[in-house]
Amino acid sequence: MGAAYQGREQTAAKHFILRRYLQALAFKLLQSNFQTLTFVDGFSGPWASRTNDYSDTSFMIAIEVLKDAQQQVRKRGRHRRVQCFFVEEKAANYAQLSKAVMPHHDPSSNFFVHTLHGRFEDAVDEIMKVVGGSFAVSFIDPTGWTGYEFPKIARILQHKPGEVLLNYMKSFIDRFTNWDDPKNAASFDGILRPNWKARLDPLLPRDQAVQALFNEELRSWGNFKYVLSTPIEKLEDRTAFCIVYGTRSDDGLETYRDVEFSALKDHGMRLLQARRAVRDARTGVPDMFAFAGILPELPIEKQVPELRSEARGWLLEELREGGPRRFGDLWPPILATFPVRKTDVKAVCTGLAKDGIIRASWSEGESRRRTPDNEDLIELAATTAG
Repeated sequence: MGAAYQGREQTAAKHFILRRYLQALAFKLLQSNFQTLTFVDGFSGPWASRTNDYSDTSFMIAIEVLKDAQQQVRKRGRHRRVQCFFVEEKAANYAQLSKAVMPHHDPSSNFFVHTLHGRFEDAVDEIMKVVGGSFAVSFIDPTGWTGYEFPKIARILQHKPGEVLLNYMKSFIDRFTNWDDPKNAASFDGILRPNWKARLDPLLPRDQAVQALFNEELRSWGNFKYVLSTPIEKLEDRTAFCIVYGTRSDDGLETYRDVEFSALKDHGMRLLQARRAVRDARTGVPDMFAFAGILPELPIEKQVPELRSEARGWLLEELREGGPRRFGDLWPPILATFPVRKTDVKAVCTGLAKDGIIRASWSEGESRRRTPDNEDLIELAATTAG
């Protein structure tokens, strides 16, 4: 990711998440018993691509990652089918898309590319025919809040096994949901349901209440166990959009939190470099710390201690109210509640054990493990419990 993303740092973050998520998911799935993996891109574009090979587009990132994963597992004797379904409504964009992706259609290698010129909402029947019984990953990246009404794409969201990555266009949605125009409000009915204003949480700021309702609607329509939201900032210090992830899998939850941390760390560095460049251009004086190679702590890294502290409080309350629990039963709800990784939850447990608040069950007896595994019992120490 270089010059193609200059001034498009938020797009770089979105593509970072897509790439890393697909890499982790594809290798895991294609090495398992799943015979077919299908990637669905509902708003394929291309949009504002700056490269001749479209390497800065979602569709080409998906093709590159999935082809590589398929080839890697084939070397290990596993022959898996990979399918891509790209949908684009605008004729000019579709022409570019089709020309770029169809050379990768290779049935002899079990790699299939399907394209459709039309609206995502109208393509559901054709998409589901291709998806069949495969594991489906749906990437929904619209330019606004229309074109993917949940009732119309419900079959895609509800497909099992499957997961979804969706771009919640926060900056646009925040701006237009503040209008009181009835026609404008009705345009959100497809993702928030009719009478949505009456269902906003009055205890939250309006923008947070709208997004919380959106996440709940996605959870409901897709029957997802977890729905996570990752805010992506623009250079101007405000959220451009949020990547919303829906899954029914604890493994998916763990994988996404790892990808999210890496993406926000990378994005923080990009924003830091871009802001330094703007400041240096304005002042004419280079940043001496940057010149010396001294990098400040990035925002996501600064948040880790506080997030671990919040997770620690949650875990202690859970143990006091519900008694001992398996570590495997504790970390998923913590990851679903806080933007932390499984490794952070392990660090919380080891810290509590060091402080004498919980038993270090994972290191008792002949075990030399330093952190808990799923089957280890997490419980308050006798002195704490008493």
